[in-house]
Amino acid sequence: MKIIPVFVSLLLLGCGSVPKERIADGVLACDLRENKVCQAEKTRIYRLIEGQVRHLRGLLKPWNGDPSMKLITESRSGEHHIRPNAMFAADLAFLWRFGKYDGAVVGTSRESLLRYELIPVIRYLVRTHKTGDLKTGDRKSWGDAWQSAHWAAALATAAWWSWDGLPDDLRDAVRKVAGHEADRIVKTVPPHQLKLDSKSEENAWNSQILSAAVLLMPGDPRRLGWESALRKWAFSSYLRPADEHSAQIVDGAPVGQQFTGANIFDDFTLENHDIVHPDYMGAWIMNAGNDLDYRLTHRQPCAGFLYNLPEIYAVQKRFLLPDGGYCYPGGQDWAVFRNADWMPCHATAFARFNDAEALSHLRNAISTAEKMQARHPDGAIYAPVENDFPSSQPHLAYWMIQAWLVLHYAEHELRPAPAAAGVNGYDEGKIILNRGGNFIHTLSWGASVMIQAMPLQADRILSPDTRNGIGRITVAGKLLPVRLQSADVHPLSGGFTAKLILLHGECIRAEIDCESRADGTLSIRETLTAVKDCTTDRIATLSFGILNNPNWVHESGRRAISIGDDPFIIKSGAGDSRSGTAGTATVDSLSFTLDAPGRMEYQGASKIERSRWTDLLVLNSIPDKTQWRAGTVISRRQLLISVNP
Repeated sequence: MKIIPVFVSLLLLGCGSVPKERIADGVLACDLRENKVCQAEKTRIYRLIEGQVRHLRGLLKPWNGDPSMKLITESRSGEHHIRPNAMFAADLAFLWRFGKYDGAVVGTSRESLLRYELIPVIRYLVRTHKTGDLKTGDRKSWGDAWQSAHWAAALATAAWWSWDGLPDDLRDAVRKVAGHEADRIVKTVPPHQLKLDSKSEENAWNSQILSAAVLLMPGDPRRLGWESALRKWAFSSYLRPADEHSAQIVDGAPVGQQFTGANIFDDFTLENHDIVHPDYMGAWIMNAGNDLDYRLTHRQPCAGFLYNLPEIYAVQKRFLLPDGGYCYPGGQDWAVFRNADWMPCHATAFARFNDAEALSHLRNAISTAEKMQARHPDGAIYAPVENDFPSSQPHLAYWMIQAWLVLHYAEHELRPAPAAAGVNGYDEGKIILNRGGNFIHTLSWGASVMIQAMPLQADRILSPDTRNGIGRITVAGKLLPVRLQSADVHPLSGGFTAKLILLHGECIRAEIDCESRADGTLSIRETLTAVKDCTTDRIATLSFGILNNPNWVHESGRRAISIGDDPFIIKSGAGDSRSGTAGTATVDSLSFTLDAPGRMEYQGASKIERSRWTDLLVLNSIPDKTQWRAGTVISRRQLLISVNP
């Protein structure tokens, strides 16, 4: 393999000194730095990747009976069919190129993996792209789609890692795919949006194809244009409104001069899917992937790749639980148990931000992933019902690969720090959290109004039901929407207080006083008043979703419940329900105490929704159809929630 040193006289704007890159066989040489930091973590992550790939290999099949082209999905041109295969190609290429490969774990030799699996998957992807000569099974080629740059970047990365083993025709074909998608991004302008649907993730994934094009075609005359667009798209991903007037110098120019619009709030939270969403806050790992590309090729990364990322991660950490997952103060419309997906966030924060707390979270995520994988002889980490997103399994391996790679660039061996306790409020995100020694309390008063109290333990008990602490009222067979009228929230030493007024439809006003206390108790006082004459079918407020999953590694498939002096067991998925009049209730280690006895209910889930089984505990239940006159106080309840030792 001929290696040619390249000396670039042009200083890339603000991205450091002259690059020390090398070109090998026409691509930028990939030289992984070796270090002794986090050796145990790297070994454990690598074994997780090998097992995950063994599972994915079991899905591989020839396309239309042709063994020269293979895939792990149906043949179609959309996201759920191209993205999984592109990620799987990168997973295979990583194992072929890096680490102490164990063929017994993966289930095949490295050379067979390359010849009979990786090359056929890449060939299928390039031939069915718009630059290729074939159509997918839906008679369409893929590419030029809102997310296709993301898929193409994974494909290009797979080719870059396996370049030495690829035939010339595949090399040329992958370059055509990467160049086509990169040129499309160069011609467009990064979008920006703050409310409801941040464009941060989209801008970050579009930036990655620009980096990938440079990796595969460093001598191409389009390179400077790709690199200029790369800096612009990456930097645009995580800008705040305050950055518009910032004089801070980043990559040779004031931030304000580079400002193109904001995608995250000034408090470093962001909204996606209409809520403040921790999952999407973590999508910055794609920007960090650009930083990693530069380090793997001995180039000085742009500072803009990591701009605002340490601050975003500092917010993410407040949402994390001991099982390595998030508590989701505003709800979760994806799968809850995506704990292993967050490894690259923790690994990058440790390696690049010198964050000692991140090492604790990384270890938690690894431990949970190992327990998840141990359930399946074929090496799968997710159980079939835990994450039904079509790309979940191959993309998880891809994220773990990034975690493994970035740990090689950690400068210091740090002692893991425990998660910090305390109160953190985010005014733009409209969320406040209180973390104590054995509890976490959260309040959201934005697009989603929720109150939560859960133990800081591996079994979080509480499900992120969007009506937690608020509940449901039905009239004429319809669930009434909840609309917040006012919120007055104040942090305290060791806690917070909140006064909320909200409407269930136009029928019933709820006045809620909430207090999170330093001793770990959470008080909720609710007064329901009829705003106008109405008839309710059912009132079920002061309610909480309870996770009760049969196969989750930190749950037992059953919940130990009591309503007053009546203890009982609810098995996962059985759909059993119990009710009674009492002043206390318990769900395993969570205790609920009312100021006076009232009707309570526990409703076991009979079906899985959003990849989880969620039972429902209702502490203020009026189950019968009831008429109310305007001005009538329907109920006054005061609830105290605590975590049992």
